[in-house]
Amino acid sequence: MQEIFMQKKIFTYCIILISLCVGILFGSCSSYFNSLKHLKVSPETLAQNSRMVLLASQDDKLKIVAKMTYLNEIDNSIYRNREYFFLEIFNDDEDVILPDSMQITMFNRKPLWIRPINTDELDDILVLENELSSGYLIAFRRASAFEQKKINIELSITNFKKGVFDFSYVLLKSKL
Repeated sequence: MQEIFMQKKIFTYCIILISLCVGILFGSCSSYFNSLKHLKVSPETLAQNSRMVLLASQDDKLKIVAKMTYLNEIDNSIYRNREYFFLEIFNDDEDVILPDSMQITMFNRKPLWIRPINTDELDDILVLENELSSGYLIAFRRASAFEQKKINIELSITNFKKGVFDFSYVLLKSKL
């Protein structure tokens, strides 16, 4: 009888320990956007780290607007050897299915991952400019110091001409 009581006690302790581990594991997970809440980024800084492209269909009848923001320049302390970008795509054509029809590369390398962003994850810094826009967080392997001076992100969408976000040109740090 005492043996059964000890087994139940050990089982209870194991359940409590597993629950604590799971709580710590999942409780400590946070999205990129939650970790940005402490930042105070000026609109000028955000604008300087963003690029826009207009993608036209092969027949020039349809247009898609895309804006990409290089997040490492905003706060590089949380990136852990990756290049992070926020991509917003305005698309009002229901025949263009994103992200399935989208190919994106940096130095001809595919991203480590692309994750759609829900509107409840957005904050004061990164917002979707239009209700028809879709947002994506994109991570690439860290570029070498030499490559970081020439970052170009190529975006291809099926049946559209390729767009290039050119982050290679230097912007002056200024306060307006």
